[in-house]
Amino acid sequence: MVEVEHPRFQIRFWGVRGSYPTPGLHTVRHGGNTACVEVQAGQHTLIFDAGSGIIRLGEELMRRQQGQGLMQLALFITHGHGDHLQGFPFFAPLFAAETKVHLFGPQLGSRSIEELMTILMSPPYFPVDVRKLPSQRVFHTLTDEQSISWLNGSDEPGIYAYPPRKEIVGAGEVRVSTRFTTHHPTNGAILYRIEHAGKRIVYATDVEWNEGCEREILEFMEGADVLIHDAQYTKKDYQKVKHGFGHCTVEMAIEAAAAAHVKELILFHHEPTYDDDQLDAMEAEARGRFAQTRSAYEGMEIDLLA
Repeated sequence: MVEVEHPRFQIRFWGVRGSYPTPGLHTVRHGGNTACVEVQAGQHTLIFDAGSGIIRLGEELMRRQQGQGLMQLALFITHGHGDHLQGFPFFAPLFAAETKVHLFGPQLGSRSIEELMTILMSPPYFPVDVRKLPSQRVFHTLTDEQSISWLNGSDEPGIYAYPPRKEIVGAGEVRVSTRFTTHHPTNGAILYRIEHAGKRIVYATDVEWNEGCEREILEFMEGADVLIHDAQYTKKDYQKVKHGFGHCTVEMAIEAAAAAHVKELILFHHEPTYDDDQLDAMEAEARGRFAQTRSAYEGMEIDLLA
């Protein structure tokens, strides 16, 4: 008898800060590592951004994989700023022959995602050249309005033109759709939507809706079960000095979540100068306006199929 795998659609946060890591007693509850989110969808491991949080994730993935054969991973990069890439050279699976990684990301400053990641992990910037590592690496430079799908039972992703809104994700399929935005200086960023088993996650970090969120972006977020959204600043800090830095206030995140009719909002990409008490206060205030709001913290898990 063939064993049927139990459906799985889970989120785990490994890094939740923006700008730079902030280890210390003041960040114990939320954590001090920069952006990295793991999504387990069916048999697939999807990783969003390679901030310093990806280092511990890599160690955990190697532990899980012991004796299991080839490990297949998909890493999605939103943009090229250091807080979303700094953990990549220390990602343990890259150094293992039994690993195959599909790397997805935008073209930035006329560089493909392969050129961007190779520069990051090669001399003179790093002593180990990624091109000489034993792992298998496949690079995919994405454009706006594409979808990456793993069809039933397939270990290899296919890349397609963005499907019409009416198209339903098939049973067992895992689909990641893209939407490029210029609301993060100076080269923009990609937003990702992950769909599986009738549920939907949207990962929308490093954006600034200073004049409101556009209709096309709201449609992309529409009805998400979980919206992971940039909420770096308080309104006071934003108005005082942070305007134009490419990040949202908590109020902007709430407005987008409400307009897109999402079920749960996760505040993400926390300001590094805010301590745990400040983030707790921001979460409490946000819940007064959008009840289903939580502040992301390292180790936080969400099971969409529970």
